[in-house]
Amino acid sequence: MIKSSIQSNRENVYFGISLFFSVFIYAAIIVSVIGVAIALTVFAVMLFANVMMLGSIRGNGIRIHERQFPDVYERVQILAKQMELKKVPDVFVVQSEGALNAFATRFFGRDMVVLYSEVFELAREQGQEELDFIIAHELAHVKRRHIWKNLLILPAGFIPFLSEAYSRSCEYTCDRHAAFTIQNAPAAKRALTLLGIGKKTYLEVNEDAYREQIATESNAVVWLSEVLSTHPRLPKRIQSIAQFDHNNSKFYEPDHSKIVLGATLIAGVLGAIYFLTIALFAGGAVVFSQFLPTFDDVLYDESYVVEGETPLMFAASIGDMASVEEAIENGDDVNAKDSEGADALMYAIYASELDVVAFLLSSGADPNTFDDYSTALATAVDYGDYESALLLMENGADPSLTGEDGLSAMEYMGATSEAEFVEMLEEGY
Repeated sequence: MIKSSIQSNRENVYFGISLFFSVFIYAAIIVSVIGVAIALTVFAVMLFANVMMLGSIRGNGIRIHERQFPDVYERVQILAKQMELKKVPDVFVVQSEGALNAFATRFFGRDMVVLYSEVFELAREQGQEELDFIIAHELAHVKRRHIWKNLLILPAGFIPFLSEAYSRSCEYTCDRHAAFTIQNAPAAKRALTLLGIGKKTYLEVNEDAYREQIATESNAVVWLSEVLSTHPRLPKRIQSIAQFDHNNSKFYEPDHSKIVLGATLIAGVLGAIYFLTIALFAGGAVVFSQFLPTFDDVLYDESYVVEGETPLMFAASIGDMASVEEAIENGDDVNAKDSEGADALMYAIYASELDVVAFLLSSGADPNTFDDYSTALATAVDYGDYESALLLMENGADPSLTGEDGLSAMEYMGATSEAEFVEMLEEGY
């Protein structure tokens, strides 16, 4: 394996793009007071959650050292020296409940490597070389400062697919670095294979047939699942190492035409579903609206008309002065009441139609009229229509007159005398 070929050729490109967007986002946050507050809050929450998780690992996990699994500890020291690490990270083993994984992180300035118990048990089951690769892979993350870089470009995570692409390129790099360090490409490929099938049967897997899935399992859904993931597909990771194995193994590529066609179909289907959903909602709203009466329907629908309502009352309620005048000319009784005791003047008061109120009063309407609820003056006060209230007072309305609710206009207003009542109306007006 050639050392110069270790790093993924896309890692620096994706890191540069991520850094550019992160700096831009950092600058936008700095100039915004709210942005700084939100960013600090999010960072504090993430930091707290991470510290709690790592605190639990350090408190409950098994730390590898001279007196705790000394054989593995020795291998960690050797691998760290081969990678020229200035300080050997702390290594912990934690119960994984069957999961196969490992990761590198930092805890208060100290680098850490965490091995899941299922992976660690390889060393107890004659899989020392595979375990070496997994440990070396995590040490490579430390060596290449991927942990610090991920913190630096954290805002780039808001850019769709970008942070995942950078993470995948880092995984390729660390796979190759680890394989170069242990100088055992077959063991590196076996270690990656066991992540796909487990530690019991990984030795029985046909490597070439597994890598062939790069081409056979090539469609838009598989592609999308990968671009949304922080890790490349395992067959592709194995093939990335196989290139340095010098065994002339066949190189497999995804069927890009299938991926493009499938992605186009998926986009088309999702787009059609989106527009169909919008259309259904819009169509449903139109259909539903047909069952709802409009304002004019409410006004003219006989089911909404109070028994005894006259054309004059209706015209007064909508402020139709021409129809009010016409109804008076046609002989409508200005003081006629409906089944709830309201006359045309009460209708005009409820609708706050000042001009209609004035015309009805000049046409002989009773200023002290009332319905089954309250007096006209009390209703005007209750509705905040002080102009109509003053107009009623000018035409002889009695503010002390109580309505069916037992309250007078003065009591609605909180006045103790008629003079105070008028003054409050004028001030309110």
